[in-house]
Amino acid sequence: PKVVVPGAAAPQVEVAQPGGARPRLAAAEIPLAFDRGLFHLEGTLSLPERGEGEKLPAVVIVHGSGPMSRDGVMRGQIGLGFGFEMPVYKLLGAALVARGYAVYRYDKRSCGSFNDCTDHGPSIMPYSLVETELSTPEIVGDAEAALDTLAARPEIDGERTFFVGHSEGGELVPLLLSDRPHVRAGVMLAPPFNTIGIVIEHQSERLRWALSAAGEPARAESEGRVLGEAAAELLELEKGMHFGKPILGQPAGIWASWIEMARAAPELARKLDRPLLVLGGSYDYNVAPSEIESWAVWLGSEAHAAHRVRVLGGVTHALNFISRNDPTHITPADIGHDISPELVTEVVSFLDGQSSR
Repeated sequence: PKVVVPGAAAPQVEVAQPGGARPRLAAAEIPLAFDRGLFHLEGTLSLPERGEGEKLPAVVIVHGSGPMSRDGVMRGQIGLGFGFEMPVYKLLGAALVARGYAVYRYDKRSCGSFNDCTDHGPSIMPYSLVETELSTPEIVGDAEAALDTLAARPEIDGERTFFVGHSEGGELVPLLLSDRPHVRAGVMLAPPFNTIGIVIEHQSERLRWALSAAGEPARAESEGRVLGEAAAELLELEKGMHFGKPILGQPAGIWASWIEMARAAPELARKLDRPLLVLGGSYDYNVAPSEIESWAVWLGSEAHAAHRVRVLGGVTHALNFISRNDPTHITPADIGHDISPELVTEVVSFLDGQSSR
């Protein structure tokens, strides 16, 4: 194959076609970074095989809560460890690239050398700076900057761009679409409907059940109590009756900024003139299926666009599939190592429909 170097882009390979047909460019992984405020955020632009000069539909993946790299590594969910690391966003990106979409994944600003990409390690960032620089408005701004960086690429069709958000990132999608009216549509994967205090209250209950069912009652009580106390503090924060004490090790201001956004998200979603795809899983212990059902009710007849909302059987918060119906007898062989095929089909069908309109 002939190697072509187009401008500043990474080397790309032309794939020879039979009968003298015009060559196609091979799939490629291109480093792509952007600067915003104090942060230099690095990422990867994944391109599918394509024709030379072809403009591609493109997706920005928006992270869930906590420090998350561009790969979105998860080791399980509340009350259920997988026994392996699963790079959720890398796998999701690969599935979309295989179906013709360019995908941009970037490292979240809360994941860096200053904290070893962990909530629990030492941080060289001053506490007061953490509260402002890692707040939800900054996370939103980063996602919008990522979209702008992506859309400026010569391979990308700026009229066919999409946000695909997961968990907290899913809850951000209505705000992102409101701020970027040229973005075609949005996908919300495992998005909470209620504010984080209620979500963590449900997590506490699910954790107690899961660990008790696994024969660990002492752990169920201790870990369930930690989440229950955090939920109570967050609900106090919502009422303006919490006075700055960290909650689950994070500054109260970070939680307050998330709560403010979460309160606005449902109304913004209902007013959108572009469609949303909202997906959750029946095996999701972090964001209960009832949260997805609440989105379905809310985005009913009063919504301004035709949205699609589904709870997928057997799908977890990490978007993989568990094949055993009985959650008390799950074995390692029952836990999928890749994104649920049904979820991928739903997302691609939705994106294809919006890309072609």
